[in-house]
Amino acid sequence: MRAARALVPLFSATEARPALWTADQAAVTVAPGVPSGHAVLDSELPGGGWPRGSLTELLLDAPGQGELTLLAPALAQLEGRNCVWVLPCTPGARRPAAEPEALPYAPALAAAGIDCARHLFVRPATARESWWAMEQALRGEHLGALIAWLPAGSSDGDFRALRRLQLLASRHQALVFVLRDTSAARAPSPAVLRLQLALREGVLQTHLLKRRGCPLPDPVPLALQPAHWRAGRVAVLPARLAARSAPAQAATAAAPEAALAQRARALVASLLGH
Repeated sequence: MRAARALVPLFSATEARPALWTADQAAVTVAPGVPSGHAVLDSELPGGGWPRGSLTELLLDAPGQGELTLLAPALAQLEGRNCVWVLPCTPGARRPAAEPEALPYAPALAAAGIDCARHLFVRPATARESWWAMEQALRGEHLGALIAWLPAGSSDGDFRALRRLQLLASRHQALVFVLRDTSAARAPSPAVLRLQLALREGVLQTHLLKRRGCPLPDPVPLALQPAHWRAGRVAVLPARLAARSAPAQAATAAAPEAALAQRARALVASLLGH
């Protein structure tokens, strides 16, 4: 066995072999992704967009962080493809009225260019139904995208269920998005892409917790709302105008109650008359 006579520098070796990946580079994927509609985000995503046939996980501090607005441009590109939404469920109890819940709004989806006629919305009653609906959607053909809210559960059980979803997603080229609480950020996940979303003063701070390639320490800011929305202010009436409008507003509010009371009295009178 002969000893090496010369040392080859590592960086020159990588330059000679472009297929050799180093940890300080973003992963190069063969299959291009679906553009997200935000060039600054696409530049950080392997494949230049949302990955097809892979699990993408979105972690939210609270509902309504702009997650649906973030996904809308990609969903609008899936013309002629069916999309399945598995809505959130509250196992064992009804959702309190004061608890916020951000659900898809059909007019807003249509305004974003999404054909709602090809979108199926599933409202599971239990966590078991929720996981079952996700797996059945991924077993179907001609699926364009799956958007699902994960039910709360144990981390071990979630990992096994997510692993099954990842294996099913790899069978075709659909977009698969799962949404869950940000408390699961430290839990293991088989998703190839994990993003944590936080809305700060109208700007969506997108943290790439996991991607194929080197990590990204700084968040990617996305301005989902138009600039004139963030610059808008609510005008305050002067005190004298507010004092004048107060009686009119009180009379307007009292008018429906008076009409309802009058109808109730007329109904009671007609019943007593018979």
